[in-house]
Amino acid sequence: MLGAMSPDPPSLQEGKLSPDMLKRLLRSTARKTPNLLVGAEAGEDAAVVRGAGTLVLTADPITFTEENIGTYAVAVNCNDIVAMGGRPVYLTTTVLLPPGTSEGRLETVFRELRQASRAAGVLWVGGHTEVSSAVTRIVIAAQAVGFLRGRPTRTGDAAAGQVLVMTKWAALEATTLLARDRPDETRRLLGARGHRAVLTWLHRPGISILREGRILEGFELAAAHDPTEGGVATGIHEIAARSGVGMRVFRDRVPVRRETRVLLEHFELDPLGALSSGVFLFTASPETAARACESLCAEGVPAAIIGEVTPRRGGVRLVDGEGERLLPVFARDELLRLG
Repeated sequence: MLGAMSPDPPSLQEGKLSPDMLKRLLRSTARKTPNLLVGAEAGEDAAVVRGAGTLVLTADPITFTEENIGTYAVAVNCNDIVAMGGRPVYLTTTVLLPPGTSEGRLETVFRELRQASRAAGVLWVGGHTEVSSAVTRIVIAAQAVGFLRGRPTRTGDAAAGQVLVMTKWAALEATTLLARDRPDETRRLLGARGHRAVLTWLHRPGISILREGRILEGFELAAAHDPTEGGVATGIHEIAARSGVGMRVFRDRVPVRRETRVLLEHFELDPLGALSSGVFLFTASPETAARACESLCAEGVPAAIIGEVTPRRGGVRLVDGEGERLLPVFARDELLRLG
């Protein structure tokens, strides 16, 4: 005789979470440290933390996916701190859920936040969680606070004579999303093992650039950027525009994994214009860039010099076997063309 099936967890109703559920989530997610004077507790209006030095602040919502949304919320916001030359320390989140979301789904989101924040070494200190008909799927708006390590590495600090460095590979994030959203086609193109391998990229090497930030402490970087929507090409254009310089990007030096190339060619998408969280772009003197790449690769982070910074009059150029032309501008991320 079959045993009695466990009932489905109840769905969440519009409005604030029940005090019992909120306390349970906070107990499992929040941590206590000496620098946290007032933390994430039911009924408290804000967190109070100790601080020193120069603060780096950022905020970014996650709206393009519900899967692994806690992981994305931590990585995307911490990446912005790292790209500015800081060390992320604190994170707050506003989590909005559509009515009918199950308690189990909410618990999964908080588990992702807990695991990702602890892996990143950042302290989640609370925020706000609410069920609202204003959203049709889960949305997380996160805010990160960090401390500046040295001087800011702004997007606008590139100069002619420097070179351009890129870590990991183009369209890393886009490839994982395609593997998740188009599993049948991915298995057909890459095989079952290839499909499973690409799905792991979300965590290994991951969409975080925290390792890059730690390895590069002490290096004299000039401009730095965390390319996301619009991919590596958009990130390069943003550095060039903010710095008032040109670029020459060598296509054969831009790392693109075979799995990425196969998948994106199948969907007629350009890897240079597809989501690339996890990639770190920076400029530096040729000597510093060479030493930085050596240090990154020695620590297991792929890195390559992919271009050179030129005077502005040259524009942003792509150099390949067919010659030299303008680097494409992607007004929308390539993945959005799939609908």
